[in-house]
Amino acid sequence: MSVPKVEQVTVEEKQPLPIVMYAEFGQPPAMQTEQEIFRLTDEQTRHFTRYLEHIANHEIPRHQLVSNYLQKIISGFNYHSDTYTASTAADKKQGNCLSLAILTSALARVADIEVGYELMQTPPVYQKKGNTILTSQHVRSLLYKPDVVSEAGFVFLVRPVIKIDYFPSRGAMVKRKVEESEFISMFYQNRAAEAIIAAQFESAFWLALESLKYSENNAHAINMLALVYDKSGFHEDAENLYRYGIEHSVEKLELLSNYYNYLKRFERFAEADQIKEKIAEINEPNPFDWLDIAEQSFRKGELDTALKYYDKAIELAPYLHHGYFGRGKVEFLKGNTWRAKKAYEKALELAFDDEAQVLYRAKLKALAYYTNHYIN
Repeated sequence: MSVPKVEQVTVEEKQPLPIVMYAEFGQPPAMQTEQEIFRLTDEQTRHFTRYLEHIANHEIPRHQLVSNYLQKIISGFNYHSDTYTASTAADKKQGNCLSLAILTSALARVADIEVGYELMQTPPVYQKKGNTILTSQHVRSLLYKPDVVSEAGFVFLVRPVIKIDYFPSRGAMVKRKVEESEFISMFYQNRAAEAIIAAQFESAFWLALESLKYSENNAHAINMLALVYDKSGFHEDAENLYRYGIEHSVEKLELLSNYYNYLKRFERFAEADQIKEKIAEINEPNPFDWLDIAEQSFRKGELDTALKYYDKAIELAPYLHHGYFGRGKVEFLKGNTWRAKKAYEKALELAFDDEAQVLYRAKLKALAYYTNHYIN
């Protein structure tokens, strides 16, 4: 392993990011710029402009036209886990929710429409390759009605808006607003995740750094940098980043969970227990964050910990089926078949989509067979 060249990379001088530049990560590559992320091809721009200027559309508000046009051009759009620029998403007619939000933003810029973003509380989308599992966030776009002028003595508390979400989840709730700089940060963050999945750690390193230029305390980007260091053999640097992220980031549940697993891997059990206590003290209202770390614990065989986090998700959102399904999996492996049955029945009762209902009926059928042939 090469001798490191140590540099101090800072997001702001008052908050130094503990980065060490190793030769293994190479030189900074050429990055797609913000303009390139949102740029449509000349032909795509001409096609959209003709649509905007068509005589039949003159009386329709421009934000509605953007929405209508999107509905037309993404007919048959397929969900794909990769994150694309606006032009690529439009050309391929595929991509993840961030790709669609980027495409929406590109069209809004051409139409001179203000666009906003919301981070949604939805079940995490997993990407896995080998032993690496990463999750992605769900973002939807807001198209604001243009030329809204308040009358004298009247103030709009809520501006007229069209919400664009082409992969909606039933019962999804808004977690918070997302500023444009953070939205751009998510592009590089997602690309870093894709590079990690492909074991392209050099590329992932620079993409995660680029993400942090737009959102200085992006917990997901910090987490990915730590993961890159860890997988590249620079374990001390990974720990420094975990500790930095836990101190400076607002959404630190994933960082705490990964740091806990890091400490356990190196048999630092006393410190791991302290981090576990911090996790238990977190007042995170998003049930899907708890489901995420519950799944991580379940895959590691930490059944008691997983059950604790599934129950936390149920406590926060008793109307969701996911936590009960997780509880059923744990209870079955612990040998509590009656409790597993009750949990699966509750999950089936709350499930709203056909795929989940089929899964839970199959689980109950398999559990009944197991009980009749191996227990009774």
